[in-house]
Amino acid sequence: MNNRLEKLIALGNQVEITINQKQAELLIAYMDKLLEKNKHINLTRITDEDEFIRLHLLDSLTLLKLIKNPQASILDVGTGGGFPGIPLAILLEGAQVSLMDSTKKKLKVVQAIAEELGISNVQILHGRAEELGQNRDYREKYEVVTSRAVANLTLLSEYCLPLTKVGGQFLSMKGRDYQEELESARKPITVLGGQIVEIEKGLLLQSDYVHVIINVKKIIATPNLFPRINGKIKKEVFPL
Repeated sequence: MNNRLEKLIALGNQVEITINQKQAELLIAYMDKLLEKNKHINLTRITDEDEFIRLHLLDSLTLLKLIKNPQASILDVGTGGGFPGIPLAILLEGAQVSLMDSTKKKLKVVQAIAEELGISNVQILHGRAEELGQNRDYREKYEVVTSRAVANLTLLSEYCLPLTKVGGQFLSMKGRDYQEELESARKPITVLGGQIVEIEKGLLLQSDYVHVIINVKKIIATPNLFPRINGKIKKEVFPL
């Protein structure tokens, strides 16, 4: 086993994430191939391997502590370079992971790498969440919807909760200064059919947390009004 694999497995153990050798090999291979593609298309700003392992691979895998069903249908909204969806697919081989993004070029790269590595439990989904959330093929179909997107929590909730199955969960990874954003989103989350269950600390890095994970349970169906079209979501006050 090479040093990078040993390091990844050891770091996983430190944060209570068990990664076996096969999974570590796939995670490192995905990193290598993505960083090679990143020279030609912007997929990630993180190009240092040590940072990539911590801030992409391990940070994504902190979601595992909140995903109770290893065979869940998972939707990663705004996946970009495949995070957190690809690491979750590698460790949850029985899960079906859909990677959604509005940039087809990025999705094609992620799909090509996944196919090359034999990661067969992922599919790409090109489109905007506010459009797919009104499509009966996708609306309220996913047991777990997750996002590391930079949009504020009210906006993300309107994107993600309509796609979340009743009884399922929306897992939003937010930065350390999340409290004000959370307070503003509490009522919209309720209107959208969700209930905030817990705030879980994510990856610990140098005595501080990279992300917190806001765990929102979908308790009732989202009203048909939501999600609104993108311009209205961004420009109008949330209709309480």
